[in-house]
Amino acid sequence: MNHVVLMLFVFVEDQIFPLVNANWADEQVRNVVDNWDSNNVRLREPFWPGAIAKNTKSSTTLIPHTTDEGEIQTEHHPFVFVPSSSDFAEIRHSKAFIDKTLFLHEWLTHQSKQWYVTAPPGFGKSSLANMAVQFLNASFKIVSGKTRFYSWRDTAAFSLFQGTKISSMKSFFKEHFQNYAVIYLDLAPLSCTTEAFYAKKPTFNQDFHEKFKIVIKNMMSYYPTLHLHEDMPASEIMSFKRYLQEGMDEDVTPSKFWKSTSFLKKLIRKFLKKDVIVIVDSYDALCKPCMIQDVSKVQRPYVGSFMIEFGKMIIQDGKTRVLYLGTFNTAELMLKKPNELKTPQSPMYMIQHTAFSSDERVAKYFGLSMPEVANILAKYSMQDHLSLVNDLLNGHAVLNSSLTLLNTRSVLSYIKNRNATPSALTSPFTAEILCTFEKLFLNTWISDVLSQCIFQGKAEVMISSQTLLLFGSFLRLKHLLENSQAVVKETAKSEDILTSIRILQFLGLLSITEEKADLSVYRVSSRTDAEFMNGYLCNSGNIQRFFGISPQNDVAMTTAVRGLAPNNDSIQCFGKAIYNIVKVKAPKAEYQLKALMYVYSRKVATYYSEDFAMEGGITIPIGNYSQLSEDGKLGAKENIDIILVVKNKSLGIILTSTLNKNATFVMKKMMDHKYLDVFDSDSRFSKLKIKNKLLIGISVSENKSVEIASEVWHQNEKIILKQVILKSASSL
Repeated sequence: MNHVVLMLFVFVEDQIFPLVNANWADEQVRNVVDNWDSNNVRLREPFWPGAIAKNTKSSTTLIPHTTDEGEIQTEHHPFVFVPSSSDFAEIRHSKAFIDKTLFLHEWLTHQSKQWYVTAPPGFGKSSLANMAVQFLNASFKIVSGKTRFYSWRDTAAFSLFQGTKISSMKSFFKEHFQNYAVIYLDLAPLSCTTEAFYAKKPTFNQDFHEKFKIVIKNMMSYYPTLHLHEDMPASEIMSFKRYLQEGMDEDVTPSKFWKSTSFLKKLIRKFLKKDVIVIVDSYDALCKPCMIQDVSKVQRPYVGSFMIEFGKMIIQDGKTRVLYLGTFNTAELMLKKPNELKTPQSPMYMIQHTAFSSDERVAKYFGLSMPEVANILAKYSMQDHLSLVNDLLNGHAVLNSSLTLLNTRSVLSYIKNRNATPSALTSPFTAEILCTFEKLFLNTWISDVLSQCIFQGKAEVMISSQTLLLFGSFLRLKHLLENSQAVVKETAKSEDILTSIRILQFLGLLSITEEKADLSVYRVSSRTDAEFMNGYLCNSGNIQRFFGISPQNDVAMTTAVRGLAPNNDSIQCFGKAIYNIVKVKAPKAEYQLKALMYVYSRKVATYYSEDFAMEGGITIPIGNYSQLSEDGKLGAKENIDIILVVKNKSLGIILTSTLNKNATFVMKKMMDHKYLDVFDSDSRFSKLKIKNKLLIGISVSENKSVEIASEVWHQNEKIILKQVILKSASSL
């Protein structure tokens, strides 16, 4: 019995798939290719057999050539640099290759027919999708109107998978390798939609429909010679060519969009006689315009209904296997309308969703574990960068597991650029979304939750794991943001505000470490993410509002931080500025105090960047930190709150604050854990040749007293500065 496997690839990241240029022997084929969209750099060609190895110094390329029979063939050779795309051939021959081919076995053996997996940008979704295409898609050509399949042992794809984990599973490999016709559906163009509206008579000249034409055209272009089959009727040839060349007729109806994949599936089954698999890339592409575009031009109900009908047509035969990959999940992507959320769904249209971080068995195929990062760094002779990469990226938590996973794209970006800053490791997609929702950070509840995640290490949020987002959720959130006063109110803890937490979670900025009924425990996913969100938190002014800081005290605190120096007067001024703030309102939790210190340190480093540099949350080792243990983890580490560098004075300052413990305790902890070593051991500071090192331990109590202990180190000489103690009358 024939089976149809439908693979849908969801692509939200800015990655490109290079075209394989072809010298076509057949003039008809040449004409088809000439009509392709020349800008469609993500169009995939099947791997052709008979690849010839050819070495170059700088890169691995796929060099097509033709044989005497006019067959298209490609050459490939090992990469020696960091891969720049999701192309499996490029990754396979690079030093960055990590074998995740067993994902294919997990998917085809253990998961449902319609399976949607979400993971944040940069966690390798498109690489897995591209790998699946190369593994599953049969190589063929049409000769004299008949289909001729290549022996899979003679294909270039066969060499790609030799020596991989999946190749050792002999029976699985034989059953599935090059044994399907893959429909590759990339919805990424829809993420650029700016205009789509519903009317009684829909007008199909808005860019939503134009971009859908591009999607369909690219999908059809994966089989450019199919119409050369001798048994294809003229009517089907005409329809196929229209799809292939234009994406759709000019006078189009919604049903023609919806039926396009089914039409291609029918042709493939009929003329290739292969089981079909559909891979949908960027399945969630419409989430982006629903979040960031003009609400009056992008009508969520219309695009939502359009997506539901399109999705249902793909799987309506009940036999088609579909893999969906993306970042976000909404009810519409699960083929549900908002009014159907509580209605039982037909089994035919049920999609199983798995967030990659909810299941260790699935999670290991996404991102990079610490042993995998260590492996890649070693291949690039960067073993000594392991602790620094871990410091920047930490790892995304996986539920009910000790496994944490680092962002693949960020790790490779670090290797390529060396010593990349947190801002350089931030996804452009993530940055664009958060820029749109900047006002969210004005909300005191959101600010408090994020501050707990960043400075306390966790935050508990009452949020049901069963609640699905809707395209309309983004709409309500955007309407809420139009009134900044409504966002600032502490009482605005509605479903709309919880939606923002879900957005941060899907983007990978927050990880869930524990889930109990309607209670989720979140933490920030990495120091890079913490720095990114901290920028918005500082600009929000929430910490100043929480403490009720007056303009005078704001200036005094800024001046005190800017004037920090290794002398008693500077420390006394600093202590006084803190005291004037907390005597108005003392912090109730330690994370609030740490946030206060962070805001003013960042403010000084931002406004006086010529003189100051700042790092927050850098880790220092406790014991043997630089080597991986047997379970693939680095040794224990601890966060340093704030490091300030006064450039023109070669002065390094470490600030550590605590609540309800004396300053002497803080200072002892800093010395016991050798905080000072960071200036010599960390490349971010060692190159600055810092001569003077100032440790400042800050203690604040809930009864509004302030203590500061400080020490100055010049080479091996220590000077203990006068301890500052300031107490309110009520605490005496």
